[in-house]
Amino acid sequence: MHEITLADLKEKLGDEKIFIAGNPGRVVSKISSPENADEKSLCVIWEKKSFESLSPDIPIAAPKEFFEESRDGLVCENSRALVAKLYEIFSEHKEKLKGIHPSAVISSDAKIFEAYVGPCAVIEGDAVISSGAEIHAGAFVGAGCFVGEGTVIEPKAVLFSNVKTGKNCLIHSGAVIGCDGFGFVREGEKIIKVPQVGGLTLGDNVEIGACTTIDRGAMDNTFIDSGTKIDNHVQVGHNVKIGKACIICSMSGIAGSSVLEDCVTMSVQAGITDHVTIGKGTIIAGRSGVTNDVPAGSIISGFPARPHNEAKRALVLAADLPELFKRLRKLEKKLEAMQKNEN
Repeated sequence: MHEITLADLKEKLGDEKIFIAGNPGRVVSKISSPENADEKSLCVIWEKKSFESLSPDIPIAAPKEFFEESRDGLVCENSRALVAKLYEIFSEHKEKLKGIHPSAVISSDAKIFEAYVGPCAVIEGDAVISSGAEIHAGAFVGAGCFVGEGTVIEPKAVLFSNVKTGKNCLIHSGAVIGCDGFGFVREGEKIIKVPQVGGLTLGDNVEIGACTTIDRGAMDNTFIDSGTKIDNHVQVGHNVKIGKACIICSMSGIAGSSVLEDCVTMSVQAGITDHVTIGKGTIIAGRSGVTNDVPAGSIISGFPARPHNEAKRALVLAADLPELFKRLRKLEKKLEAMQKNEN
Protein backbone atom coordinates (compact mmCIF):
# COMPACT_ATOMS: atom_id res chain seq x y z
CA MET A 1 0.00 0.00 0.00
CA HIS A 2 1.50 3.31 -1.12
CA GLU A 3 1.22 6.30 1.24
CA ILE A 4 1.53 9.90 0.13
CA THR A 5 0.79 13.31 1.66
CA LEU A 6 -1.67 15.72 0.10
CA ALA A 7 1.21 18.14 -0.50
CA ASP A 8 3.20 15.54 -2.45
CA LEU A 9 0.08 14.50 -4.33
CA LYS A 10 -0.56 18.08 -5.44
CA GLU A 11 3.05 18.39 -6.59
CA LYS A 12 2.79 15.20 -8.64
CA LEU A 13 -0.44 16.39 -10.24
CA GLY A 14 1.36 19.58 -11.34
CA ASP A 15 -1.86 21.53 -11.80
CA GLU A 16 -1.93 25.14 -10.61
CA LYS A 17 -5.75 25.03 -10.41
CA ILE A 18 -5.66 22.37 -7.66
CA PHE A 19 -5.33 23.58 -4.05
CA ILE A 20 -4.83 21.89 -0.69
CA ALA A 21 -7.56 22.24 1.93
CA GLY A 22 -6.77 21.65 5.59
CA ASN A 23 -3.60 19.75 6.54
CA PRO A 24 -1.06 19.42 3.68
CA GLY A 25 0.71 16.68 5.66
CA ARG A 26 -2.41 14.47 5.71
CA VAL A 27 -1.44 11.00 4.48
CA VAL A 28 -3.61 8.99 2.07
CA SER A 29 -2.93 5.53 0.71
CA LYS A 30 -5.62 5.07 -1.96
CA ILE A 31 -8.51 6.74 -3.74
CA SER A 32 -12.05 5.55 -3.20
CA SER A 33 -15.74 6.09 -3.84
CA PRO A 34 -17.97 7.47 -1.05
CA GLU A 35 -19.36 3.98 -0.37
CA ASN A 36 -15.93 2.51 0.50
CA ALA A 37 -14.10 5.53 1.93
CA ASP A 38 -12.09 5.50 5.15
CA GLU A 39 -9.66 7.89 6.86
CA LYS A 40 -6.72 6.63 4.77
CA SER A 41 -8.47 7.12 1.44
CA LEU A 42 -8.93 10.19 -0.70
CA CYS A 43 -12.61 10.16 -1.60
CA VAL A 44 -13.46 11.68 -4.98
CA ILE A 45 -16.76 13.60 -4.96
CA TRP A 46 -18.77 15.16 -7.78
CA GLU A 47 -22.36 14.74 -6.60
CA LYS A 48 -23.91 16.37 -3.55
CA LYS A 49 -25.91 13.27 -2.61
CA SER A 50 -22.66 11.26 -2.31
CA PHE A 51 -21.19 13.87 0.02
CA GLU A 52 -24.02 14.31 2.49
CA SER A 53 -23.46 11.04 4.38
CA LEU A 54 -19.65 11.24 4.38
CA SER A 55 -17.78 11.49 7.70
CA PRO A 56 -15.94 14.83 8.22
CA ASP A 57 -12.75 12.88 9.01
CA ILE A 58 -12.43 11.55 5.45
CA PRO A 59 -10.35 13.68 3.05
CA ILE A 60 -11.92 14.45 -0.31
CA ALA A 61 -11.05 15.59 -3.81
CA ALA A 62 -13.90 17.83 -4.93
CA PRO A 63 -14.94 21.30 -6.11
CA LYS A 64 -14.70 24.15 -3.59
CA GLU A 65 -18.39 24.11 -2.58
CA PHE A 66 -17.99 20.70 -0.89
CA PHE A 67 -15.40 21.88 1.66
CA GLU A 68 -16.00 23.02 5.23
CA GLU A 69 -13.26 24.60 7.36
CA SER A 70 -12.20 21.32 8.99
CA ARG A 71 -12.14 19.14 5.87
CA ASP A 72 -8.80 17.97 4.44
CA GLY A 73 -8.39 17.32 0.76
CA LEU A 74 -7.72 18.63 -2.73
CA VAL A 75 -9.86 21.41 -4.17
CA CYS A 76 -10.32 21.02 -7.94
CA GLU A 77 -12.61 22.31 -10.67
CA ASN A 78 -13.41 18.93 -12.23
CA SER A 79 -13.20 15.91 -9.92
CA ARG A 80 -14.26 13.49 -12.68
CA ALA A 81 -11.21 14.44 -14.73
CA LEU A 82 -9.01 14.30 -11.63
CA VAL A 83 -9.85 10.63 -11.01
CA ALA A 84 -7.83 9.45 -14.00
CA LYS A 85 -4.77 11.46 -12.95
CA LEU A 86 -4.99 10.14 -9.38
CA TYR A 87 -5.22 6.52 -10.55
CA GLU A 88 -2.16 7.07 -12.71
CA ILE A 89 -0.15 8.34 -9.72
CA PHE A 90 -1.20 5.49 -7.45
CA SER A 91 -0.53 2.88 -10.15
CA GLU A 92 3.06 4.10 -10.61
CA HIS A 93 4.04 1.85 -7.73
CA LYS A 94 2.47 -1.31 -9.13
CA GLU A 95 4.97 -3.91 -10.26
CA LYS A 96 5.39 -3.93 -14.04
CA LEU A 97 5.01 -7.25 -15.86
CA LYS A 98 8.22 -8.44 -17.49
CA GLY A 99 9.60 -11.47 -19.25
CA ILE A 100 8.46 -13.96 -21.86
CA HIS A 101 6.37 -16.97 -20.88
CA PRO A 102 7.83 -20.27 -22.15
CA SER A 103 4.58 -21.20 -23.90
CA ALA A 104 4.60 -18.06 -26.08
CA VAL A 105 5.19 -18.69 -29.80
CA ILE A 106 7.56 -16.06 -31.18
CA SER A 107 9.06 -15.86 -34.67
CA SER A 108 12.85 -15.87 -34.78
CA ASP A 109 12.93 -12.54 -36.61
CA ALA A 110 10.54 -10.71 -34.28
CA LYS A 111 12.18 -8.03 -32.14
CA ILE A 112 11.15 -7.88 -28.49
CA PHE A 113 12.67 -5.29 -26.21
CA GLU A 114 12.04 -5.08 -22.44
CA ALA A 115 8.41 -6.14 -22.74
CA TYR A 116 6.06 -8.76 -21.33
CA VAL A 117 4.74 -11.65 -23.44
CA GLY A 118 2.20 -13.86 -21.72
CA PRO A 119 1.22 -17.55 -21.99
CA CYS A 120 0.32 -18.84 -25.46
CA ALA A 121 0.70 -15.42 -27.08
CA VAL A 122 1.78 -15.51 -30.74
CA ILE A 123 4.13 -12.98 -32.34
CA GLU A 124 4.89 -13.38 -36.04
CA GLY A 125 7.82 -12.39 -38.22
CA ASP A 126 9.27 -8.86 -38.34
CA ALA A 127 6.98 -7.71 -35.53
CA VAL A 128 8.47 -5.21 -33.09
CA ILE A 129 7.39 -5.13 -29.44
CA SER A 130 8.72 -1.98 -27.78
CA SER A 131 9.92 -1.51 -24.20
CA GLY A 132 7.23 -1.58 -21.54
CA ALA A 133 4.64 -3.14 -23.84
CA GLU A 134 2.51 -6.04 -22.61
CA ILE A 135 1.22 -8.85 -24.84
CA HIS A 136 -1.13 -10.87 -22.65
CA ALA A 137 -2.22 -14.51 -22.75
CA GLY A 138 -3.45 -15.78 -26.09
CA ALA A 139 -3.01 -12.46 -27.90
CA PHE A 140 -1.91 -12.51 -31.56
CA VAL A 141 0.48 -9.99 -33.12
CA GLY A 142 0.85 -10.47 -36.87
CA ALA A 143 3.76 -10.08 -39.23
CA GLY A 144 5.21 -6.59 -39.57
CA CYS A 145 3.30 -5.15 -36.61
CA PHE A 146 4.80 -2.45 -34.42
CA VAL A 147 3.62 -2.23 -30.80
CA GLY A 148 4.63 1.07 -29.21
CA GLU A 149 6.14 1.68 -25.78
CA GLY A 150 3.81 0.97 -22.90
CA THR A 151 1.03 -0.37 -25.12
CA VAL A 152 -1.06 -3.18 -23.61
CA ILE A 153 -2.61 -5.92 -25.74
CA GLU A 154 -5.10 -7.78 -23.54
CA PRO A 155 -5.83 -11.54 -23.69
CA LYS A 156 -7.08 -12.88 -27.03
CA ALA A 157 -6.93 -9.54 -28.81
CA VAL A 158 -5.77 -9.83 -32.42
CA LEU A 159 -3.49 -7.51 -34.39
CA PHE A 160 -3.28 -8.70 -37.98
CA SER A 161 -0.27 -7.90 -40.16
CA ASN A 162 1.10 -4.37 -40.52
CA VAL A 163 -0.77 -2.81 -37.61
CA LYS A 164 1.23 -0.05 -35.95
CA THR A 165 0.34 1.37 -32.55
CA GLY A 166 1.69 4.47 -30.87
CA LYS A 167 2.76 4.69 -27.24
CA ASN A 168 0.55 3.72 -24.28
CA CYS A 169 -2.35 2.35 -26.30
CA LEU A 170 -4.77 -0.15 -24.76
CA ILE A 171 -6.35 -2.90 -26.87
CA HIS A 172 -9.00 -4.75 -24.87
CA SER A 173 -9.75 -8.47 -24.98
CA GLY A 174 -11.37 -9.79 -28.12
CA ALA A 175 -10.69 -6.72 -30.23
CA VAL A 176 -9.69 -7.50 -33.83
CA ILE A 177 -7.48 -4.85 -35.38
CA GLY A 178 -6.42 -4.84 -39.02
CA CYS A 179 -8.82 -7.46 -40.40
CA ASP A 180 -9.88 -7.27 -44.05
CA GLY A 181 -12.20 -4.46 -45.01
CA PHE A 182 -15.58 -5.29 -46.54
CA GLY A 183 -14.58 -4.80 -50.17
CA PHE A 184 -16.50 -6.62 -52.92
CA VAL A 185 -17.52 -6.01 -56.54
CA ARG A 186 -20.45 -7.57 -58.37
CA GLU A 187 -19.77 -9.17 -61.77
CA GLY A 188 -23.06 -10.54 -63.01
CA GLU A 189 -24.16 -13.11 -60.47
CA LYS A 190 -20.68 -13.35 -58.97
CA ILE A 191 -19.31 -11.35 -56.05
CA ILE A 192 -15.58 -10.74 -56.34
CA LYS A 193 -13.46 -9.95 -53.28
CA VAL A 194 -11.26 -6.85 -53.61
CA PRO A 195 -7.87 -7.47 -51.95
CA GLN A 196 -7.33 -5.38 -48.83
CA VAL A 197 -3.61 -4.63 -48.86
CA GLY A 198 -3.39 -1.44 -46.76
CA GLY A 199 -2.43 -1.25 -43.10
CA LEU A 200 -3.72 0.31 -39.90
CA THR A 201 -2.07 2.96 -37.73
CA LEU A 202 -2.97 4.08 -34.21
CA GLY A 203 -1.58 7.22 -32.60
CA ASP A 204 -0.51 7.50 -28.94
CA ASN A 205 -2.91 6.83 -26.04
CA VAL A 206 -5.60 5.26 -28.22
CA GLU A 207 -7.97 2.84 -26.48
CA ILE A 208 -9.89 0.15 -28.34
CA GLY A 209 -12.76 -1.61 -26.54
CA ALA A 210 -13.48 -5.31 -26.21
CA CYS A 211 -14.87 -7.06 -29.32
CA THR A 212 -14.40 -3.95 -31.46
CA THR A 213 -13.27 -4.52 -35.05
CA ILE A 214 -11.23 -2.07 -37.11
CA ASP A 215 -10.52 -2.89 -40.75
CA ARG A 216 -7.24 -2.39 -42.53
CA GLY A 217 -7.20 -0.09 -45.52
CA ALA A 218 -7.97 -1.35 -49.01
CA MET A 219 -4.86 0.37 -50.42
CA ASP A 220 -3.91 3.15 -47.99
CA ASN A 221 -4.00 2.88 -44.21
CA THR A 222 -6.92 3.17 -41.85
CA PHE A 223 -5.83 5.78 -39.30
CA ILE A 224 -6.87 6.63 -35.74
CA ASP A 225 -5.13 9.64 -34.23
CA SER A 226 -3.81 10.15 -30.71
CA GLY A 227 -6.07 10.24 -27.67
CA THR A 228 -9.13 8.73 -29.33
CA LYS A 229 -11.20 6.32 -27.24
CA ILE A 230 -13.34 3.62 -28.87
CA ASP A 231 -15.85 1.63 -26.80
CA ASN A 232 -16.78 -2.07 -26.96
CA HIS A 233 -18.58 -3.58 -29.99
CA VAL A 234 -17.76 -0.81 -32.47
CA GLN A 235 -17.16 -1.39 -36.19
CA VAL A 236 -14.74 0.87 -38.09
CA GLY A 237 -14.53 0.25 -41.83
CA HIS A 238 -11.54 0.32 -44.17
CA ASN A 239 -9.73 3.59 -44.94
CA VAL A 240 -11.58 5.48 -42.22
CA LYS A 241 -9.67 8.44 -40.75
CA ILE A 242 -10.45 9.37 -37.15
CA GLY A 243 -8.90 12.50 -35.66
CA LYS A 244 -7.53 13.30 -32.23
CA ALA A 245 -9.49 12.94 -28.97
CA CYS A 246 -12.64 11.46 -30.51
CA ILE A 247 -15.07 9.37 -28.45
CA ILE A 248 -16.88 6.49 -30.18
CA CYS A 249 -19.49 4.80 -27.96
CA SER A 250 -20.56 1.17 -28.05
CA MET A 251 -22.35 -0.49 -30.97
CA SER A 252 -21.59 2.42 -33.31
CA GLY A 253 -20.47 1.89 -36.88
CA ILE A 254 -18.40 3.91 -39.35
CA ALA A 255 -18.46 2.83 -42.99
CA GLY A 256 -15.43 2.88 -45.25
CA SER A 257 -13.48 6.00 -46.22
CA SER A 258 -15.36 8.35 -43.90
CA VAL A 259 -13.46 11.03 -42.00
CA LEU A 260 -14.02 12.14 -38.41
CA GLU A 261 -12.13 15.33 -37.62
CA ASP A 262 -10.77 16.02 -34.12
CA CYS A 263 -12.94 15.84 -30.97
CA VAL A 264 -16.00 14.21 -32.57
CA THR A 265 -18.34 12.31 -30.21
CA MET A 266 -20.49 9.42 -31.45
CA SER A 267 -23.10 8.29 -28.93
CA VAL A 268 -24.42 4.74 -28.55
CA GLN A 269 -25.56 2.93 -31.73
CA ALA A 270 -24.86 5.88 -34.02
CA GLY A 271 -23.98 5.09 -37.63
CA ILE A 272 -22.06 6.91 -40.36
CA THR A 273 -22.33 5.99 -44.02
CA ASP A 274 -19.28 5.77 -46.31
CA HIS A 275 -17.33 8.69 -47.79
CA VAL A 276 -18.65 11.47 -45.55
CA THR A 277 -16.76 13.97 -43.42
CA ILE A 278 -17.80 14.83 -39.85
CA GLY A 279 -16.51 18.26 -38.83
CA LYS A 280 -14.41 18.99 -35.75
CA GLY A 281 -16.21 18.92 -32.40
CA THR A 282 -19.45 17.46 -33.74
CA ILE A 283 -21.71 15.53 -31.35
CA ILE A 284 -23.78 12.72 -32.87
CA ALA A 285 -26.68 11.63 -30.67
CA GLY A 286 -27.45 7.97 -29.98
CA ARG A 287 -29.04 5.91 -32.79
CA SER A 288 -28.49 8.67 -35.33
CA GLY A 289 -27.78 7.79 -38.94
CA VAL A 290 -25.41 10.19 -40.71
CA THR A 291 -25.73 10.18 -44.50
CA ASN A 292 -24.11 13.50 -45.50
CA ASP A 293 -21.16 15.71 -44.57
CA VAL A 294 -21.58 17.54 -41.26
CA PRO A 295 -20.09 20.99 -40.55
CA ALA A 296 -17.78 21.52 -37.56
CA GLY A 297 -19.37 22.12 -34.17
CA SER A 298 -22.73 20.56 -35.04
CA ILE A 299 -25.05 18.66 -32.71
CA ILE A 300 -27.10 16.21 -34.78
CA SER A 301 -29.63 13.44 -34.21
CA GLY A 302 -32.24 11.29 -35.92
CA PHE A 303 -32.34 9.52 -39.26
CA PRO A 304 -31.27 10.91 -41.55
CA ALA A 305 -29.29 12.92 -39.00
CA ARG A 306 -29.98 16.67 -38.93
CA PRO A 307 -29.50 19.52 -36.44
CA HIS A 308 -30.65 18.28 -33.04
CA ASN A 309 -33.21 21.04 -32.34
CA GLU A 310 -34.77 20.47 -35.76
CA ALA A 311 -34.92 16.71 -35.13
CA LYS A 312 -36.59 17.28 -31.73
CA ARG A 313 -39.25 19.50 -33.29
CA ALA A 314 -39.93 16.84 -35.91
CA LEU A 315 -40.39 14.21 -33.19
CA VAL A 316 -42.84 16.42 -31.31
CA LEU A 317 -44.83 17.02 -34.49
CA ALA A 318 -44.77 13.31 -35.34
CA ALA A 319 -46.35 12.53 -31.97
CA ASP A 320 -49.22 14.91 -32.84
CA LEU A 321 -49.88 13.37 -36.27
CA PRO A 322 -52.75 11.03 -35.21
CA GLU A 323 -54.70 13.94 -33.70
CA LEU A 324 -53.89 16.20 -36.64
CA PHE A 325 -55.10 13.49 -39.03
CA LYS A 326 -58.44 13.24 -37.17
CA ARG A 327 -58.88 17.02 -37.38
CA LEU A 328 -58.03 16.97 -41.08
CA ARG A 329 -60.62 14.24 -41.76
CA LYS A 330 -63.27 16.29 -39.94
CA LEU A 331 -62.43 19.37 -42.02
CA GLU A 332 -62.57 17.31 -45.23
CA LYS A 333 -66.02 16.00 -44.30
CA LYS A 334 -67.25 19.54 -43.51
CA LEU A 335 -65.88 20.76 -46.82
CA GLU A 336 -67.60 17.91 -48.68
CA ALA A 337 -70.88 18.75 -46.94
CA MET A 338 -70.56 22.43 -47.81
CA GLN A 339 -69.87 21.58 -51.46
CA LYS A 340 -72.98 19.33 -51.60
CA ASN A 341 -75.14 22.09 -50.11
CA GLU A 342 -73.85 24.55 -52.69
CA ASN A 343 -74.76 22.17 -55.48
